Amino acid sequence: MNTVVARDSVAADQLVYPWPYPLGAQIELTCGQDEVAVVCPAWAVASNLGPGRHTWHSPDPSKPTAVYFVLTGPVQVEFDMMTQFPMPGSGQTVMLRAAGSVLVRVADPALLVAQFVGLPFDRVNEGLMTSVSSSVERMLGKLLPRKVAMAGTVAAVADPATWPALVEELTQYNPTVGAVHGVGFVRCQQLAITVGDQNGWAQAIPEWQANASESTEKGAAPSNPELVPPPVPTGPVLPAGTRVLVALADGLFHSAVVRQALQGYYELDVGGTGELVWVPMGQVAPQV
Repeated sequence: MNTVVARDSVAADQLVYPWPYPLGAQIELTCGQDEVAVVCPAWAVASNLGPGRHTWHSPDPSKPTAVYFVLTGPVQVEFDMMTQFPMPGSGQTVMLRAAGSVLVRVADPALLVAQFVGLPFDRVNEGLMTSVSSSVERMLGKLLPRKVAMAGTVAAVADPATWPALVEELTQYNPTVGAVHGVGFVRCQQLAITVGDQNGWAQAIPEWQANASESTEKGAAPSNPELVPPPVPTGPVLPAGTRVLVALADGLFHSAVVRQALQGYYELDVGGTGELVWVPMGQVAPQV
């Protein structure tokens, strides 16, 4: 009798579920509507099987075969990070904690599985979740101190009114870019930021949560630019078409072109890609 292979119901929400038992030369395999089964004989990716029932024959019955069930729909991944840094000028230490979740989707199941085929079964999904959350946390670890330093106050990130604009900016940078290959960012789902000191963390406040009516269009203006006062520009406002350098969340300077100016912000075309972002004027300098 052939082995019938399918995702265990207790693992219904796991991004990747590896079949944990030995398999024979012929497999009867069942896939759900929102998943792909990646079959790996001799620890090499061989087949992607979509929804439905399949019969699969091993090309070399003497070698072991592994099967990984990969969800193709969006999966929620939680993050929780803490950072501390001195305020410019005063040297006062600032402690911030950011927690929430993002939605991700597997864009390439075969590429994803190829990175960990052969690893212990019980660590695969946990490792993927950690990879995604760590990428988001690293991005926030760069973005939050820069926002606070530029505004001169922790209110620039700790005030709930600033979170929608912060989420828009975080989305522009693709916070899961540092995760394993094959996983794509969908959107930020939840976010809450609190301030701490030697006495502990500030009282918890309601978290920002995405809803279906919110737009994530990359060319949209900041939700409330006036809520995050940018540094006062030291020179005249740069006209549209000016080539500039802009400091982004990755800590590097990027070439960009000014599209328009509004309420202390520039709308920029970064790298000539047509991808538009809004940044405070204090982050922008003319390219010479």
